[in-house]
Amino acid sequence: MKALHYINCFFYLITIIPYLTIYYAMVGMYVQFILGFVQIIIAIILLFYTKKYNKNIKEHILYYWSSVLVILFIILALSKSNNIGNDIIQIAFIIIIPMLIASYFVYITYLIQKQ
Repeated sequence: MKALHYINCFFYLITIIPYLTIYYAMVGMYVQFILGFVQIIIAIILLFYTKKYNKNIKEHILYYWSSVLVILFIILALSKSNNIGNDIIQIAFIIIIPMLIASYFVYITYLIQKQ
C-alpha cells in the first residue's frame, strides 16, 4: 500500500506545481484531470482491500466516495445549465473543491500506509 501512497503523492505534487505559477495554471487543470483519474483507480483498488482497514479508515473512504459523487453531480448539473453563474463559482467547483478532495485522498492513503 505504500506504493499507492507514493504514486498518489507524486501525481498530487505534479498537479500542485503548475498551480503555484499563475502562468502555467491551465496546465494544472489538465494535470488535475489526470490526477483525478489516477485517484479514482487507486480508490477502486482500495475498495478490494477494505477488510484489512480499521473502522476509521473505512469511514474516510466512504466520505471520499460521497464527496466525489456529490461534486460530480454538481459539475454535471452546472455544465447542463446555461446559467452557470459567476466565475468564482465555476472556479470553486472545477478547481478548488476537487483539489481539496484530492488532498483528502492523499491523507487517506497516508493513513492506510501508516497502518
